[in-house]
Amino acid sequence: MFHIHTAHLLADYGYYAVFFAGLLEGETILLLGAYAVHQGYLHMLPLIACGAAAAFCSDQFYFQLGRRKGAQVLQRHPKLQKRFAKATAFVDRHPIATVMLMRFAWGLRIVFPVTLGMTRMRTALYVPLSALASVIWAATVAYLGVWVTGVLKTVIGNLHHYELTIIGMAALIGLVVAFRHVRMS
Repeated sequence: MFHIHTAHLLADYGYYAVFFAGLLEGETILLLGAYAVHQGYLHMLPLIACGAAAAFCSDQFYFQLGRRKGAQVLQRHPKLQKRFAKATAFVDRHPIATVMLMRFAWGLRIVFPVTLGMTRMRTALYVPLSALASVIWAATVAYLGVWVTGVLKTVIGNLHHYELTIIGMAALIGLVVAFRHVRMS
């Protein structure tokens, strides 16, 4: 009989999962990684590095998409035009704040980097700001996830019995959110 050992699964593939799944959906997979840190399967700094790297790569992709194909994207996806107009107004007034906070803006994570790419913001400014913002975001979510896991462990007790359920729920939530992001783009 095939038996999944979640400890081995998380320890062997956790960082890869955080990076690759994080390219599409960040919080859910990073929170799952934080659970793995709390349980001793992963370590905090590599987790933050993988989460930040995925966020950074994703943001760079959308920034460059906006820079090169922004007008075409808006023509093909009229639903984005309303979001784009709102995002443009904010970005024009607060370009640096936008870069620093866009990872925390659910529903606008694709719109903001595309919008920034369509503005006059220099790539030489965007890249380091985006890198810093990605690290801050990944550290915040990872530490929050470890704290939430600790609270759950206090309330529920031993979480090992629920690991497959936790992983399954995180995967389902991540897929739904990723599908929604892709559909909205």
